[in-house]
Amino acid sequence: MSDRKEWRAGFEIEVILGHLDDPQFFEDLREPMDVASPRYCRALARELRDYTGRRWLASENSPRRTGFFVIPEYDLDPLHWPYGRIAGVELLTPPLPLSQAQEVRDELKAAIRELDGTFNFRRSDHTDGCAWHINIDAGDKLDAQKFALAVDELPILAANHRLFSRYAAPQRHSYGVELLRHFSTDPGLGLLKCSGLSNLLRHYAGRGKRYAANFAKTDLGYLELRHFSALTFFTGPPLDQLLEPMTRALDMWAMDEDPFEQALLRRFAILHQWLGGFRDRLTWTEAPADWMTTWHGEVYLEGWKIVEFDWNGSLEMHLTTKRRYHYNGTIYDIAWPDMPEAIALMAMDYAELAVAGVRSAKSSSAKFQRLLDGLIMSLREAPDVYAPPPPLRHWSDWQC
Repeated sequence: MSDRKEWRAGFEIEVILGHLDDPQFFEDLREPMDVASPRYCRALARELRDYTGRRWLASENSPRRTGFFVIPEYDLDPLHWPYGRIAGVELLTPPLPLSQAQEVRDELKAAIRELDGTFNFRRSDHTDGCAWHINIDAGDKLDAQKFALAVDELPILAANHRLFSRYAAPQRHSYGVELLRHFSTDPGLGLLKCSGLSNLLRHYAGRGKRYAANFAKTDLGYLELRHFSALTFFTGPPLDQLLEPMTRALDMWAMDEDPFEQALLRRFAILHQWLGGFRDRLTWTEAPADWMTTWHGEVYLEGWKIVEFDWNGSLEMHLTTKRRYHYNGTIYDIAWPDMPEAIALMAMDYAELAVAGVRSAKSSSAKFQRLLDGLIMSLREAPDVYAPPPPLRHWSDWQC
């Protein structure tokens, strides 16, 4: 008998819909709603019941129980929607085995295409604002340490146009500052041996909607994955393939973790040494902004701007390029004394994207760009900096 629990997934998909071919809405509504009305949500729920045969319900707020629900989506701005767009809604599903969750996904794709055409199937400035959140669970296997060690989030975020999103930070941003500081006080890493690194990763795991993997929800029995765009819901691969990097990492056995731990420490050792080569040459300026409720500033390397930041109790920082308002990295919720470490973490994001083949703009500082190129080269040339994917375990491996 197997003690392995099957992975399940429920999801929340945001879509921008039109009048649903319903005359009452077509006649009543000549412009988009600020928020989808209860009547509109009920009408869509009726349509989805007819198309899927499932019990879709409408709710004005997030429901307290699982099921199939249509709720208003408050974060979609209808101000510049094209003609014919009426409302933004969020479709919620209960947790289901992956094969059944994929069936529901296929049903929704077919229903929305039939109801509303291909608007949500094409990338645009409007659909880029729509997200697809997937909640996964499989008993007690939601281990933040395994996720941090073995999931390469940056290519996933890049493929979904979610890089540098305010609500999809890579997990490294949650623990990276503490790990870099640890190198300064314990260069031999004696304190990270045994369970030290595991405890650090679990303690600082990203808990909240700021992170692409929201471990706050594990208290409720599931992990919220915020990496995916609505476009991926409609045009991406099957659910089991899409989630394989996460489920494979979380299925990893303890005996498989050591190569990932060593690779992570080697990467951060390189990053710590890289930061030490210039951190004493960093300077910054700041000035009040927004009627002194926030401060805006810039960080310089030997007089050349490399970072812009805003401060309002915590720092929001951006790696600048030669193009205005175009950034090569962003990090949020950073304490003022951790500014150099935050710059290093953004640089690591830039470098690893380059190693993965994702092209980025040049830094606004030629000197800092040379440093970034050096970091890229160090990661490419250092041995065993990246461990291979964990073994794909078969369910029979879990038999007792």
